[in-house]
Amino acid sequence: MEPPSMRSTEPDPAALDELLRAFAVEADEPEADADPDVDPDAELPAALTAPSVVRIEDDGVPDAVYLDEAGEAVELAPVDTSTGEASGGSVVVITDDETGDAVVPNPPGAVGRRIEPRIRERRIEVRRSAGRRRLVWVLVAAAVLAVVVGALAVVGSPLFDVEADDVEVTGVAYTDRARLQAVIDDLVGTPVLLVDRRAVQEDLEAIPWVESARVTTRLPHSATIEIRERRPLATFQGPDGRFRVIDRDGRVLDVIEGQPIAYVVLTGPDHGDLPAGAFAPPPYAAAAELVQALTGSVRGRVVSIEVTADGTSLTMQLDDGVEVRFGAATDLLAKLVRLETALPIATERGATVIDVSTSEVTIR
Repeated sequence: MEPPSMRSTEPDPAALDELLRAFAVEADEPEADADPDVDPDAELPAALTAPSVVRIEDDGVPDAVYLDEAGEAVELAPVDTSTGEASGGSVVVITDDETGDAVVPNPPGAVGRRIEPRIRERRIEVRRSAGRRRLVWVLVAAAVLAVVVGALAVVGSPLFDVEADDVEVTGVAYTDRARLQAVIDDLVGTPVLLVDRRAVQEDLEAIPWVESARVTTRLPHSATIEIRERRPLATFQGPDGRFRVIDRDGRVLDVIEGQPIAYVVLTGPDHGDLPAGAFAPPPYAAAAELVQALTGSVRGRVVSIEVTADGTSLTMQLDDGVEVRFGAATDLLAKLVRLETALPIATERGATVIDVSTSEVTIR
């Protein structure tokens, strides 16, 4: 298919030569040297002042849409090739305005350049589609956020508070009931999902008898407290006449009025009236550790353990009057093994002293 034929007007060669002669000026010559025969006010030929015009003929092939000066689309008209005239319809004339673009001219009085309407409409539609997509995402995010906030508001409401009847406590034997109840009272009324379990566990472990605690919660109203208590091993009497019960770490678990018979009695220097929760001096802690390591056959015969202020000497008194010297509170397991070996011999000999502080056991 042949392209549409185009007809254009070209400037007259003679007129072009005349124009070049009229305006020929050397770049390095002064204006006074210009040709005096050339009239600067002379009117240029119409062929030179007229813009270049291109006629687009219709060959039946779909072409681009062209607009008139009012911005309305026009229909190409067939052109008679013999005469060069349009046979009907409209003829679109493209004038070379030396701008080098194909932007649709503006209506009179308009500022700037106009874009072909269909392209402009397409761009507007693309922007609208992008805006609709952004709006959809914003609405989806807002809906999700609203659901999450609503769920948290419902779950965090009083409808899901921990109730006193649904708090279960296990592992309690000697723990101070009043202090335990105070922790439970603080827990009751708190929404299940907002319970600070670590803080509750720390409050429980601050109770002297509690070695460790574990707190769990369950919807809608339940909470479980699991407590592991410390193991009492020995006791000693303070200046106030009351007895302190301690564990292997020397922590005072309780302060009671009478002497407990279930624990080994420790004797030694006075270290003041220690309250529950405090820690006894290191010599007492070492003696408690020795008590924990005793075998059943030996512990049943222990009456008391004497400690020194610096912990350099531990002396155990047995029920038959035998005195066992351990020396410093070190290598206690090895010393207990020596005691197990020497004890039958000492009983057979009727000895009153067994020294296991060194590897050379002394029985006398």
